[in-house]
Amino acid sequence: WRALLRWTLFLGLGALNAAVVAGVVVYVVFSRDLPDLPKPEDYRPPIITELVPADGQIAGEFFTERRKVVPYERIPKRLVQAFVASEDQSFFDHGGIDLKGTLRAAINTFVLRKRVQGGSTITQQTAKSLLISKEGFAQGTKKSLSRKLRELILARRLERELSKEQILWLYLNGVYLGHHSYGVQAAAENYFRKNVEDLTLEEAALLAGLPQAPSRYSPFSHPETAKERRRYVLRRMAEEGMITQDERQRAAEAEVKVHGLDDIFRETAPFYVETVRRDVVARYGNDRLLRDGLRVELAMDLEGQRAAQAAMLKGLMEVDHRQGYLGPVGKVAGEEKKALAARLAKAWPEGAVGPGDYAVGIVVDDKAAEVSIGANRGLLPISGMRWARKVNPEQRYPDALIARPATAVKAGDVVLVRRVSREELVKRETDAGPIGRPKEVPDAPLLFSLEQEPKLQGALVSVDPWSSYVIAMVGGYDFDASEFNRAFQSCRQPGSAFKPVLYSAAIEKLDFNPATILTDAPIVFRDDENSWKPQNYGEEFKGDVTLRTALINSMNIPAVKTYEALAAKYGMPVLADWAKTLGLSTPVKLELGSALGSSCVNLWELTNVYALLARYGEKRPSTFVKRVLDPHLNWIGEAQLASTCNHRNLPHG
Repeated sequence: WRALLRWTLFLGLGALNAAVVAGVVVYVVFSRDLPDLPKPEDYRPPIITELVPADGQIAGEFFTERRKVVPYERIPKRLVQAFVASEDQSFFDHGGIDLKGTLRAAINTFVLRKRVQGGSTITQQTAKSLLISKEGFAQGTKKSLSRKLRELILARRLERELSKEQILWLYLNGVYLGHHSYGVQAAAENYFRKNVEDLTLEEAALLAGLPQAPSRYSPFSHPETAKERRRYVLRRMAEEGMITQDERQRAAEAEVKVHGLDDIFRETAPFYVETVRRDVVARYGNDRLLRDGLRVELAMDLEGQRAAQAAMLKGLMEVDHRQGYLGPVGKVAGEEKKALAARLAKAWPEGAVGPGDYAVGIVVDDKAAEVSIGANRGLLPISGMRWARKVNPEQRYPDALIARPATAVKAGDVVLVRRVSREELVKRETDAGPIGRPKEVPDAPLLFSLEQEPKLQGALVSVDPWSSYVIAMVGGYDFDASEFNRAFQSCRQPGSAFKPVLYSAAIEKLDFNPATILTDAPIVFRDDENSWKPQNYGEEFKGDVTLRTALINSMNIPAVKTYEALAAKYGMPVLADWAKTLGLSTPVKLELGSALGSSCVNLWELTNVYALLARYGEKRPSTFVKRVLDPHLNWIGEAQLASTCNHRNLPHG
């Protein structure tokens, strides 16, 4: 028995030594290339870059992970308790690893081959997020024993180097909570449109229930499942003595109220923001834009931008209406009509159609012009659709206004409408002249006007000449339909908008001044093959006029004669050379018609020429961005970022 005891001790010590050596080897092998432990003061996870106009609202966001880091002091105690109760009730007692939970999960996952089961503590989840940040999502979440061992080693290091509160701070600022939300501040904004410190108990419990399966428990996609998960979190909080039973019951019975996610980029100023994005990427790189949490302060006036977008849409609609009605979006009847009505009812519940809203509706009665938009019924009176004649380019618009709704729409038509006020319809009827009947405009709770998507496109640039700030910029009717930016990428004939370029050349090179007398009289220009007799818009001639009068009234004959005088002294290229001096890069045709704007120009460049003239000839680049700041609000960029960007190199089409 002594020999047996000696051999047992020998083998036991050998096994123990082998286990220690194996453990050391495993530790050395799997701890290689682990992420450095973040010090709280140096913690730099990917965060949101925000584009901010002068009024402080957000015009655009760019990120790889939508995260906003907040200090631990801003995170409410109830939210911390909710996460601890649901994710790791022994968090403040263990050393980073729940051995029982980890062993159970390992046996079920790797031995019994059952459903992949978690047993991670909050510390381990924090370690996992650090691995994901360093190695990427696929490698950092790989279901393998080696990845789990690396996570355990990193968790133990976290517990040695950081306090529990610091680990919680890392976790709560890094945990993924669904719908692009990383961290509790981003989630509070996404789901509840409030800051994290303002969360109620039921809201905190809902967020704490998301880490296990953000998609499955999404309050947007699965509100009942999210509510059930919230009940679990509240029950755990009550069992741990964190809340009373009364608080648990009230919070559990509360309705799940979340707000839809706003697409700030597309809903605010997509063409403006996209222009700035390109320039920030060109200057600082895409990684800094998406990860470094820059604050890009825009020169945009947000109210001015909204007014510009509304004005351009209004102008396009007015021109489109003068062309005629292209017909309904579609026609429905029978079961197809019922199916569409059911879909519209979900999109437009009762009372959801606000003033000025565009919506798709079904014509219920063409005689009474009644339209159904989901659960909303209103009238589409003739005063809201007099423009809807058949397309006929040979017919004059004011002479073709219709007198009956049934002329344009029929029962079962699917039409685009806009909610309008009675006052707007009365004004339309007044403007319609003899055919209008202002007194007959109905006084109903819901009134609509007939609309259609315009086939035209437009662009707008607004520059403050003295600050050189680009107040507003619109590159087209619909960014989703086409990202082609007509403010920079299109070349169009400016017409009479080109005349200030011509007259400024005459003032500079011929010593003209606003009082110079020009002759507005008929003239015919002839060459070997053709003759040209320019006309004024009103087909009238004023005789001798001052340059100022000719420019104000946009007279064509004086403009052509001015170019003729310039060409006689300096040659035909004089206007092209002068236009280039002012900042126009597009070629000017060597013909007299260029005086009337026959050569195409770029809207961005022409707007800057006008700003140059308003500054009495002082050249200064226009700017989209005032300054670029880092997350600590330190200035990192030139004040005139995006001022001289080469937009001509942007892709066309």
